[in-house]
Amino acid sequence: MLTATLLLLVARPAFADAPCAGCRLTLPPGDAPAPLLVVLHGDRQPTQTPHDAWTRLATKRGIGVLTLACPADLGCKGSFWQWDGEPSWVTEQVAKVDANRVDRDRTWLLGWSGGASWIGMHAAEFSRAFAAIVVHGGGVAPAEPACAEAKAPVYFLVGDKNPLHALAVRLRKYHASCAADVTWDLVAGADHGGEWAALASHGPRVVDWLVAHPRKAP
Repeated sequence: MLTATLLLLVARPAFADAPCAGCRLTLPPGDAPAPLLVVLHGDRQPTQTPHDAWTRLATKRGIGVLTLACPADLGCKGSFWQWDGEPSWVTEQVAKVDANRVDRDRTWLLGWSGGASWIGMHAAEFSRAFAAIVVHGGGVAPAEPACAEAKAPVYFLVGDKNPLHALAVRLRKYHASCAADVTWDLVAGADHGGEWAALASHGPRVVDWLVAHPRKAP
């Protein structure tokens, strides 16, 4: 009974299909604005999987988690990077969350695998929209090398045995060329599965990094 009570105090239950079909939203208790981590899943990955993983890490720090499902009604077949829709779709979903519950200066974007690659493909747009970005186990540099005026800091959590690791390296070079603040957290010897498993040991430091990176004033 005590364990169940403590869990209720840590975070409210996840709202299914909020604010979009297949999406998940978990907010800290209370009515005050809270930081929000927006998560994009990997290719054909159940939304609940990354949502549960990051909720366990984020709610300890009073951070809400919004995990977005790639929109089937807009033609997505489970892969953000293959769908390659407009980045504005993400910010539109964030805007649907009660504005009184979201700290807009502490709203961050994180992508795993294919979700991370789609973020990289539209790095300039997402840099303007979010206070900081996390690229986990993926990453593709944008086709156009133009930099955003707003340069959000970027945290990479990647393994050097991922067969597509070179793509993450190119995305890192893009952000570095734009003078963005880049943190390169390399898991030596980790393949794609190892990149996901690294959350157990590296996840808390990612959350610490996010907390230390609110949106900077223009």
